[in-house]
Amino acid sequence: MATAIGPDIIADGLVLSIDPASLRTNPSSGGTVLNNFAGTSGIGGTVVNGTTSANLVTLDGSNDYITIEGSKTNAELSPPSATFSIWFRAHVGSFSNNNICSLISRGNYNNSGGFFMHMQRGSSGQCTVNATFSYSTSTSYTFQGTNYYTANPFGEWNNLTVTVDSNIKLYLNGVLKQTVARSKNEIIYGNGTINTNGDTDLRWCSALGYAPTLDQGASGSWRPFNGDFGLGLMYNKILTGDEVIQNYNAQKNRFI
Repeated sequence: MATAIGPDIIADGLVLSIDPASLRTNPSSGGTVLNNFAGTSGIGGTVVNGTTSANLVTLDGSNDYITIEGSKTNAELSPPSATFSIWFRAHVGSFSNNNICSLISRGNYNNSGGFFMHMQRGSSGQCTVNATFSYSTSTSYTFQGTNYYTANPFGEWNNLTVTVDSNIKLYLNGVLKQTVARSKNEIIYGNGTINTNGDTDLRWCSALGYAPTLDQGASGSWRPFNGDFGLGLMYNKILTGDEVIQNYNAQKNRFI
């Protein structure tokens, strides 16, 4: 049976835990360092062009993002299958219709493998999320992904959890929304090897993993994330549906 970290958080397979509300992660409010609570050797987060507060990281939508330093050279943070989870709150009025940002991303679809978990303001002003994973090491924009699903409105907290192996499963606020079969049974990094051919460090709350501060404006597509980051988790295994809802229930009272 799985062990737990904090109030019933699944600990088995946990390789990255970035929690700004924990002094072990965020030792100095107003700083830029986000230590990895899971303890992966030599790996931690940095708030680029911004700072932490006592309980979260607020990103202003101009050039702020969170990067996991050294992750592209770290095998433990480059597993063949994984689970990613983020608590986020996009600010009201911060995006125009059809603007997109990346909640979690790594790599460059233009010339390598990679993955992107997006947030987009839909055509009716709704907050939506999806997930895409590449199945090529070199050909541009060859990926498989989920549909976009409507989350809680702008100004409210959401939890997005994605598992990936031979399938992509997208969970939104603890509920499985879609399962998509992949033509590959593992995550592709770079040209098939980590730290090659456009691979990047893992990034949270950016425009794109390979262009984290890209801003195409209100009438364009890609923009930096404007909102709050509350918690980021990564596992080197696939969480079951029961484990996803356990993690969600363990943390939801902090956010909603």
